Amino acid sequence: MKIVFIYSGAESLGIEYLSSFLKSKGHETELLFDPAIFSGDQVVNSRFLSRIFNVDDRIVQRALDSRPDLIAFSVYTGNFRWCLSIAERIKQRSAVPIVFGGVHPTAVPERVLLHNCVDFVIIGEGEYALLDLLEHLKASSQPEQIAKLPNLGVRINGSACIAAPRPYIQDLDSLPFPDKDLFFQKVSSFENNYLITTTRGCPFDCTYCSNNMLHHRYDHEKRHLRQRSVENVIEELFWMKKRGRMKLVAFADDGFAYSEKWLGNFVSQYKSKIDMPFYCSVHPSTVTREIASLLKKGGCRFVTMGIESCSERIRLNIFNRKGSNEKLIESMAQIKEAGIRISVDNIFGAPTETQADLDESLAFYYRTKPDRILTFWLTYYPKTDIIKHALEANVLSQAEVDRIEEGYVGFAHDTGSITGEKVKLYSKYQLLFQLRSLIHTDRLYDFFSKILLFLPFKRFTGKLVLSMNAIKNRDLRFFYLLRYLFEKKNTP
Repeated sequence: MKIVFIYSGAESLGIEYLSSFLKSKGHETELLFDPAIFSGDQVVNSRFLSRIFNVDDRIVQRALDSRPDLIAFSVYTGNFRWCLSIAERIKQRSAVPIVFGGVHPTAVPERVLLHNCVDFVIIGEGEYALLDLLEHLKASSQPEQIAKLPNLGVRINGSACIAAPRPYIQDLDSLPFPDKDLFFQKVSSFENNYLITTTRGCPFDCTYCSNNMLHHRYDHEKRHLRQRSVENVIEELFWMKKRGRMKLVAFADDGFAYSEKWLGNFVSQYKSKIDMPFYCSVHPSTVTREIASLLKKGGCRFVTMGIESCSERIRLNIFNRKGSNEKLIESMAQIKEAGIRISVDNIFGAPTETQADLDESLAFYYRTKPDRILTFWLTYYPKTDIIKHALEANVLSQAEVDRIEEGYVGFAHDTGSITGEKVKLYSKYQLLFQLRSLIHTDRLYDFFSKILLFLPFKRFTGKLVLSMNAIKNRDLRFFYLLRYLFEKKNTP
């Protein structure tokens, strides 16, 4: 059977794994892709420019011309409304079955099935659920039969019937390598900046993260983190290296260095067989001097570490991120001492966050001088625990929670869920944070910060400072992002 995937804005490892798995079972796949340069969470949001570069009509027509047996959307909260608009237009002209999968349908499957353009939802890991669905569609099974399939949801007599998820896939090595050509054929630079993951799941339970929601959905599982073998990861990278276009490896794991033993084995093989620069993310609690040394030995150019807030009150009580500021300082120092540039993430807009908390974070960064500070604006995602904190603090109303579950949210790179006067406050600190990572000399920082705070358009100035920082740090991912903006794409 033939399945058409529809996605926007970035490469999706999830779709690539689904595609390769279905192809291994004899099915045919196709991707329709919207670069979403001006309408997503990758670069900038502009209604005017997004209308000029809109490819929705072409996506709908191509989906119909392909005559698929099933159309699948990979849905997160930020693209839910867009996915609905495309699905509704397809349904107006065709009876082709449509399935929504991804983190948003996993969080609120019943709400997603309220929309008549969506025939099925998949919750959690989708490989076997999507295979089951295709086989039952081929057999013309009744909805009552499909409703019994694990990880699947269907509408019966106007009501949503959602089956519980099957256990996690434990043996990740059993899955075929992701179908990279699906996206490489759309955007050639994706092959230069090779995206890969060595794990699934996360052992931590940060309240703002989709992993928090997934832990609730998979509450029968004792362990959420699963890891591929070193040999399996190296085999994938070696296969791609032989094609001759891979220049940089970007590990997309929530935390790359969980195990010193695994990392030591990996670095040994990576250095001898791959030997290319790579970027990764780490959790501060897992960093040791030995791990930092191994990352450097392997060729790591940039480490991203989630700080999120330098207020221990916010970090522990609101974000559920354990660990003291002393541990953060120690972990950052160990990365820098190993000779690796460090980027830290900071989230604005936590419920009960005050200006004093922001000043505490600014003082922390003034002292530690990270090479880059990426600032994100808190975006509330359905069924995450931070929504409970927001309701208790009267930051959100139940009506606003309902709108979030319908996909009416901002983007973390824009202003997220932050509104009103707080946008001005956070725009000021965003600029100060990013300037601190650009200028490490205290006197120069003090001088320029006083000047820039008097200028208008602080958010634009902040983006300019961030770009200057990327050039200073020779951040290869920044240059690939610029290339993504301007290169010719084979879309949809």
